[in-house]
Amino acid sequence: MKKKVISALLASTMIVSLVACGSTGGDSSDASSKGSGTTATSTAGGDDAATAESGSGSGDSAASADWIESSTLEDDAVPGENDDRAFEKFDHVVEVHYGYQIDPKDTTLPDGDSVDNNQYTRYLLDNYNIKVVCDWTAGNTADFQQKVSLAIASASLPDAVIAPTRNYLVQAARADLLADLWPEFNQYASKQVKEIIETTEGRAINNATVDGTFCALPNVSVDTDGVYLYFIRQDWLDKLGLEVPKTVDELGEVAQKFKDAGLSPDYSIAGIDNGGRTYSNFLNSSNNGYGFDAVYQAFNATPGYFLKDDSGELYWGTTTDEMKEALTTLHDWYEKGLINPEVGTTTNGDNANNVKNGTCGIFMGPWWSLGYGNPDSFRNDNNANWQAYPLYTNDGEWNVHMKDVGTTYTMVNKNASDDVKKAIVIMNNVLVRDESTFDTSVAIGWYPLRNTMAATDECEYEYDALMGILKGESSADDYQQGGSKFNGLYKNLANDAATLSEVISSDYDGSRDLAVTDMDVNTNNGQFNRFYALLIGDRPYATLEPDHKIYSELYYTIDGMDTYWTQISDLEDKSVLQFITGAKSLDEWDQFCTDWHVQGGDQILELVKDYLAE
Repeated sequence: MKKKVISALLASTMIVSLVACGSTGGDSSDASSKGSGTTATSTAGGDDAATAESGSGSGDSAASADWIESSTLEDDAVPGENDDRAFEKFDHVVEVHYGYQIDPKDTTLPDGDSVDNNQYTRYLLDNYNIKVVCDWTAGNTADFQQKVSLAIASASLPDAVIAPTRNYLVQAARADLLADLWPEFNQYASKQVKEIIETTEGRAINNATVDGTFCALPNVSVDTDGVYLYFIRQDWLDKLGLEVPKTVDELGEVAQKFKDAGLSPDYSIAGIDNGGRTYSNFLNSSNNGYGFDAVYQAFNATPGYFLKDDSGELYWGTTTDEMKEALTTLHDWYEKGLINPEVGTTTNGDNANNVKNGTCGIFMGPWWSLGYGNPDSFRNDNNANWQAYPLYTNDGEWNVHMKDVGTTYTMVNKNASDDVKKAIVIMNNVLVRDESTFDTSVAIGWYPLRNTMAATDECEYEYDALMGILKGESSADDYQQGGSKFNGLYKNLANDAATLSEVISSDYDGSRDLAVTDMDVNTNNGQFNRFYALLIGDRPYATLEPDHKIYSELYYTIDGMDTYWTQISDLEDKSVLQFITGAKSLDEWDQFCTDWHVQGGDQILELVKDYLAE
């Protein structure tokens, strides 16, 4: 990609972001942390970052035309219209083959429907003549990653597949398997999609560019996807007369009382499934459901991130004394039977079973883990009052490790026809525009090639808007097209405002925290799940300011790192879980740290240090 494309994009997006987004908050020390992390390595890097990473160029075909700014485009067609450039119905059926990860435990798909024959795929076929064909599926993250790796190694990618991390994107691009998507994306991406891309100030485009070629549709997710909370049965706290835990010690005490009272007879705290990680890392910096991120952060530990100390020295966030303290507590909980004894060994979502059936009262994750993430909890018990809270350090501070702009990428096979490439861009446009109108009682994950794009502050903006309606400060009509508060950048808000009264009781006036008993679980279940996630799951991040927002100095691998990363990553993942379960004694912690550094960690730190200095 030529520098003029990134430069033009950055110039326009900085103006847009200053007008539309304003200040994101945070104290000055955190702002400087962000500047030396995400911004320095992605935004400011632009082409230079791509070039430094690659060491060799592969042409600049991504820049076949300058970026067409969203401000120059006509408004997008409304749902149901399909006659403009971004939502054009093909005059013939275009078939798109893809591979996909599905949730084998999902129960929302009606009988007779399938991964490539459901309400979402039929919507694409009926309205746009796009027919999707799923060539293969995987039932969990580890299996999906393996299938993507095999498809890359054997040069057998379908028309499109979602890269789980940027590593897969780089591997496929350097194997010369991917199409140059710049012409189709620049021409056919909707105005709404471009507005979202522009809020990232060039980072999304840069992340999806490898060796000068824009070769994937980037995921742009909300910031709160990387903010980890703990979730607890508030109705159980009330039943036992307990206060909301604020610190790790208090949470452990409550977990023990849940178990002693028979509310959580097997275990009180749910954990990860097989193939999961107990914390997000720099490559997978968001959406770590059922991990223990909130606990680590409460010990001032940020495992899996490249960090700098007060003197500016780069270090690895896992091999610290604070991490050992956190693992000591987690092991203690495990020994007491508070954590699922099968943590890290259950498969196909079985780690969530006790949360769903009402016999586990605590788990951790990002905002969407409530509502979207545990719908069966409420179907099984309409009064299961799950609430979300931050976990503080003993000094009363809330630490959050911040995510990359996005972590996944829709890769397109270089042999795909122009129609197929255009169809994939249109599928993404449709998802972004129409998701709010879909009946999401059928899980939105069944939408083919769903790779979310959202304004980074979408959840907090919506929280404020919806709470304003509930408090009587504004009306639902204000947020409809033509209304005084309508803003097309926030793609779901108009529908959310219009359907709020279908889920939230008219007796609720916003003067206290929302509870499940203020909501209708069954009438519009899809919107119930969404409102639970937004108004309860994201309430802490929408209403409280973290004391420290911590950014990794790098969010993707660089040349030379792969030689060492696989080995030390495996060592780390296995050892951390073993420390928690006791399969490895914490007396071996110092040896683990030594092994990490000797077996490649020191080399990686030097590579990253040199890369950041360029």
